[in-house]
Amino acid sequence: MQQTQYLKIALGGLLALAGTCAWAQSVAPAVALEEVIVTAQRRSEKMQEVPISMSAISGATLENLGAKDFNDYAGSIPNLAISTGSGAGGNGSSFGVSSTRAVAIRGVAGNNTTAFYLNDTPVPLSLDPRAVDIERIEVLRGPQGTLFGAGSMGGTVRLVTREPNPDAFSAHIQAEGSHVNKGGGGYSADGTVNLPLMQGNMGLRMSAFSSFDPGLYTRTWGGPQDPRSPSLPYPPGGPPSVGSKDHVGAEQNTGFSASLGIMPKSLEGLTVTPMFMYQHSKTNGYPLADYEPDYFTQTRPFDVPESVEDTWSFAGLTAKQDTKYGRFVASGTYFYRRAQDIEDTSDINALYFWGIPYYVPAPLLNILYTKTYTQEVRFESSLSGPIQFVFGYFHSHSDRRFFEIYNSPGLDEATGGALGTDLQYTQNTPNTDRQKAWFIDTTIKLTDKLQVSAGLRRAYLDHEGAYTADGPLNGGPSGPPDTWARDGEHQNAPRFTAKYQFTPNQMLYASAAKGFRIGGTNSFVPSICDDDLANLGLKNGEAFKSDSLWSYEVGSKNAFADNRIRSRVAAYRINWKGIQQTVFLPCTFIITANSGAATSKGAEVEVDMAVIDHLTLNLAVGYEDARITEATVASRTVVGQTLTGVPKWSGSATAQYSIPLGARNAFIRGQWEFTGARKSFTNVAPPDGRALGSYSTLNLRGGVEQGPWELTVFANNVFDKRGVIGDLLPEGAELEGRPKWFVVRPRTIGVALRRQF
Repeated sequence: MQQTQYLKIALGGLLALAGTCAWAQSVAPAVALEEVIVTAQRRSEKMQEVPISMSAISGATLENLGAKDFNDYAGSIPNLAISTGSGAGGNGSSFGVSSTRAVAIRGVAGNNTTAFYLNDTPVPLSLDPRAVDIERIEVLRGPQGTLFGAGSMGGTVRLVTREPNPDAFSAHIQAEGSHVNKGGGGYSADGTVNLPLMQGNMGLRMSAFSSFDPGLYTRTWGGPQDPRSPSLPYPPGGPPSVGSKDHVGAEQNTGFSASLGIMPKSLEGLTVTPMFMYQHSKTNGYPLADYEPDYFTQTRPFDVPESVEDTWSFAGLTAKQDTKYGRFVASGTYFYRRAQDIEDTSDINALYFWGIPYYVPAPLLNILYTKTYTQEVRFESSLSGPIQFVFGYFHSHSDRRFFEIYNSPGLDEATGGALGTDLQYTQNTPNTDRQKAWFIDTTIKLTDKLQVSAGLRRAYLDHEGAYTADGPLNGGPSGPPDTWARDGEHQNAPRFTAKYQFTPNQMLYASAAKGFRIGGTNSFVPSICDDDLANLGLKNGEAFKSDSLWSYEVGSKNAFADNRIRSRVAAYRINWKGIQQTVFLPCTFIITANSGAATSKGAEVEVDMAVIDHLTLNLAVGYEDARITEATVASRTVVGQTLTGVPKWSGSATAQYSIPLGARNAFIRGQWEFTGARKSFTNVAPPDGRALGSYSTLNLRGGVEQGPWELTVFANNVFDKRGVIGDLLPEGAELEGRPKWFVVRPRTIGVALRRQF
């Protein structure tokens, strides 16, 4: 409560600061702020001139703050919430740990409501490309469907990589060692090199990294089970073994990327850039706290190790041709991913699925394959008159195949031979999404100060999928042709914007935009679910349509004191209807249906300051109130409930201070992040939900630079807070009384050494 009051005071103070132009003009000279160039509207512009609410983090800032993955930089973005979702498994179900991350911008929560782009290509949101050799990260708030397509309802996150330089050699290497409270030692190492292969004509840029994050948890088996949950006896003769394993949840990450920049001087204005990126991660268990966020022991009946393994690769080719009238851009990409989770469901399987008299081992194997092809061509004008436009065509084809194998040795014996098999469930679910879209966005400068723009995306969306399964849990075999489902639809995503530039440094804007999320097919569930579907008024195999929303925004971007203070203020209202919602059937299967409506309203304030020499400050506050306004029986929601995982308040403060020491330069950097209280409805139905408390973290870094060397010592999560990110929706089911928590990493201290060449 006290932290919320502090944020309210900070918001009022920042709004007052944005209007103190007269005071700011009298501030003594200081170092200017970094100018960030973005491509949020598919053309290069200064962030302060783009008429949408957005945040941008430069590659230099990421390096200064030691940010390596999504969680490291997401906390500094106002009104961006990280939680856990229902994943991407079969039947719309969860998919273990590898695909569970959900991101909500401005309260628009759920699977695939936020688009995640690697350069100009959409990739799965659960992906976490390493922040190595990144030019910048752009976070665009509000619907971006006109230029970025389906899945950009709440906003878009873009990772933009650095391009090869054909003119000069450069390189850097960095090594880091750390110690995590409750975990032990870890490391990270990365390097980048830029080679001019043909001076002025061709450059090659390569980077690679390796890291190890120690596990925090201890898994025990074969002993007494935790008394906070129901339990059963062991099989006749007792457990096969008794033991424990430390450092569960340890993660090893490796990856590399390479891009070739071809810029032949003989063909003026032409740039061709092939690119390849690969990453692999492996975790020796589920990184989850049981029962309470600070309880790091996982008590299990048997030695059934859980694990997570994720491998993906990305290949692309981009060609750009500059002309006197604008630039042509053509790109094609291929994305492949294999994600595998093994979940131990021995306790829930025995207690609830079969009602057998004792535990039997029950490892649940899930594998998700994804292959996506995309192509886009567009023209970005640079005309001499008052009219500019972006026009293009986009096409994508995404194939996903979900496998599940649920084998339970000893199950048939435990049921008295009633099953005739220990294999209780298998599933093979292929799904395909196709998108074709034309888009145009036109800007007209009516006067020297006023400009308006209008854009439209016309998209055709096609989905098909099938459900093939067998085993006692499925009620016997089921499969094509009866379980094939197909559907198609058209969607429009318009956007209208007006911008008034009072002075070069003072601007007001207003916008109205529509966003949509691609629909899909529900796999046919087995006949044991017929009564459940009928009770909810649903049809087996019925497709779910795209849902959509309208967003209305007003904002101001200002700069004062010779551009040493910059502010960005925005307020919005979002009306969302036909929401795609997960429906949990009593037969234990899950489908998706369009149901209900919601409204989100709020504001963001960001201020960057460099009012005295050597010191820069960045302050950000977000407020959002996102609630259900219309509910149905199928949606399992109630009018007035908040949306899952969305905090009312979020904020951050970052400070960097440099100290000249002759030939050396010392620095101190600090970052404080706050996430407000939320509710999760992942495992607990409304109106109660599961309370997720507010938390804040403080990260500190300090060090010395001398020539090409930089030495840094750091402490992350200084006060060792156990902030809860979200709770897991297991692929099996949640054991009564035992939530599984994703928590903020405990206090981590370490040292990093960096060398530039």
